[in-house]
Amino acid sequence: MDSEDNVDIVDSAKPFDNKENSFLKIIKKLSFDDFKNIQEIPCTRQSFLNGIGGGTIIGFLRFFHKGNVLSATNWAIGSFCLLSIGTWEYCCFKRFNKHEKMKVVVQKMNEMSIKKAQKKAEENARKNKSASAAVSQTSSHTTLISSFDDEQASLSYNFASSSHISSPSNSSSSIPTDELQSQSSGYHARDEPDNDYSRPSDSDSELRLAKRPRIAESSTNGEFNMRISKKENGVGSSANGVSPTSNGDSQIATNGQISKLTVMKNNRRQELVRLMVQAMQDMGYHKSAALLESESGYPLESPAVAKFREGVLKGDWDLVESLFPTLELDQSQDSVVVQFLIRQQKYLELLERREIKLALYTLRSELAPLAFDTERLHLLSSFIMYSNAEDLKLKAEWDGANGTSRQKLLLELQKYISPSIMVPEHRLETLLEQATTLQRISCLYHNTDEYISLYSDHEFWYVAFSNNGKFLASASRDKTAIIWSIETKKSVHILKDHSDCVSFLSWSPDDTKILTCGQDNEIRLWSVESGKCLTTLSKHGDPVTTCAWLPDGKSFISGSQDKNTYLWNLDGTIVHKWNGARIMDLAINKDGTKMVAICHDGRLHIYNLETKKEEATLDENAKLTSICLSNDCKYALEIHLWDIEKMRIVRKYYGQKQGKFVIRSCFGGIDQGFIVSGSEDSKIYVWHREHAAMIETLSGHKGAVNSVNWNPTNPYMFASAGDDHTIRIWGTPSAADHKGKMKTP
Repeated sequence: MDSEDNVDIVDSAKPFDNKENSFLKIIKKLSFDDFKNIQEIPCTRQSFLNGIGGGTIIGFLRFFHKGNVLSATNWAIGSFCLLSIGTWEYCCFKRFNKHEKMKVVVQKMNEMSIKKAQKKAEENARKNKSASAAVSQTSSHTTLISSFDDEQASLSYNFASSSHISSPSNSSSSIPTDELQSQSSGYHARDEPDNDYSRPSDSDSELRLAKRPRIAESSTNGEFNMRISKKENGVGSSANGVSPTSNGDSQIATNGQISKLTVMKNNRRQELVRLMVQAMQDMGYHKSAALLESESGYPLESPAVAKFREGVLKGDWDLVESLFPTLELDQSQDSVVVQFLIRQQKYLELLERREIKLALYTLRSELAPLAFDTERLHLLSSFIMYSNAEDLKLKAEWDGANGTSRQKLLLELQKYISPSIMVPEHRLETLLEQATTLQRISCLYHNTDEYISLYSDHEFWYVAFSNNGKFLASASRDKTAIIWSIETKKSVHILKDHSDCVSFLSWSPDDTKILTCGQDNEIRLWSVESGKCLTTLSKHGDPVTTCAWLPDGKSFISGSQDKNTYLWNLDGTIVHKWNGARIMDLAINKDGTKMVAICHDGRLHIYNLETKKEEATLDENAKLTSICLSNDCKYALEIHLWDIEKMRIVRKYYGQKQGKFVIRSCFGGIDQGFIVSGSEDSKIYVWHREHAAMIETLSGHKGAVNSVNWNPTNPYMFASAGDDHTIRIWGTPSAADHKGKMKTP
């Protein structure tokens, strides 16, 4: 905004020149349109309100005194007219005086601008004179520069120009690099601004933070070493502007490289320490925070950044402006935005204190030269017209210096300032909340008010519905098994006694007990009602991969990678032992007469449980990880469908991905007419059992889907579990969608 614009604004806002207009002329100029937006005319709204209020009160008082309605009405109307006109005249008088004062201020500002322009012209003239003297002085060194080898001079130019990397000012070379460049190619470093890092004034040189790699010229043999600012994983070379070295410079690579792993570990340690220091201060443990800073050598913030934060919160804008070079901004435009936000707050606070002259100076000399957001600048200039702080706060949507505006400004500034320089407020608490939220969102049944621990994740390896379909049990990598209620969608029991990952579980036929087994080589028998461990069996020497109940509920079988398969009684005694195969999974038919097991070698073993002998071995040219039997016990499924009576493959189902992990599949639907399987590509595949045609591919998981299980009492529901720490329940579409697609509820 220039001075002419301000003068125009003042002149156009002057509605009270009564010398040239008589009362009759004013009446003739009135029209109906003048009354449509009467509330926008200066002083009108307040005048009418005062007139209405005063007239009403006087009218009531007159009525109560005389009891005459007509007389009271006349008094009310007369009071309304007199008070409205009086208030109007007084308001216009105040506005006239204010505008006259503003005209004086604008005139003085114009004079100051002219003086400033003259002073700047004189300074430019002196600089041009000094530059001419420097050029003449440089020409005297031509003989000395020409003695340098041409290849060395070319090398220095290539490094500086193509990579935009300049030598530091403290280079110990006898001839500055920029002079070599000016003689060899006509290029001079001072002719082009370096946009790769901020250039503060000399007085602030100790605060300058290099943001990009620098080439340092060696003082001995003319070779170049790369000076690299440590910055890994978003962490700068210093802790909020404080370099870990004694002299404030970046660490120089000894053999041309710094161990990347070491740098990453140091940066991660620094991040953790600073986050812990901030968290301790937030919780009031200031002594412990100071001790951690002192012992680790990693301060939360440099003194300069701490002063910057304090300056913003206290409104010391001169201090804030002087510390601006300490901020590490990623883009040049960010610098303009940050300056605009700071000066905008300063301008509004000056208006709030009614320091109009200083506010106008800030607007013209500090905000306008930034040439940022012209529309916002025009809006800010209109705030000068408001006569009180309340109107200003209302129109600017700003709560003042004593409100939360400074805290909000600091939060807004931190969006543009590198987090390595100024750690965002309550950062560790925010990270913990994000981790908790992720677990809550990722796990279907964690949408309750129960506390979610951050000590472990739930990476689900197996799920199985109870036989009555009312519960779902999950086995997890975090050494636990969880029993969930389908009706309430809450956990009923968390079974925690395993010392390693739980990979498999099995419900007893009456759903009163549950078996779990896993990587700790143990089998545990639990009470479903109490959630307590009843028995621990430790006979296996390697991880126990599977277990299954016999139909009588009094015995069960376990398989392991130790090549031993045991038949157990509930009291923990071994009834029978089969050996010779590393069992991956097994299944028992409904009458308890046959067991089908798959082993690590890719074979199906069929055992007669009455005679305890192996009846047949079937070779499969695929990696086998799971097995389940159809309800009629005639077919076995391991992604290929086997007729175990005829001992041949009758169907093959293609599409799912399996190579590294244990992926489980099962029968499902009405009359078990579907085949469903997990997959390593994070999808669930559904086939028609008889036609082997893929009828659905379900997406939703974000990791390998390890296990699927169909509800035995609800042919329209199945569950899936995956490496993304989620269990998903799948069912029929809503009543409005009858396309036959399955989807999450």
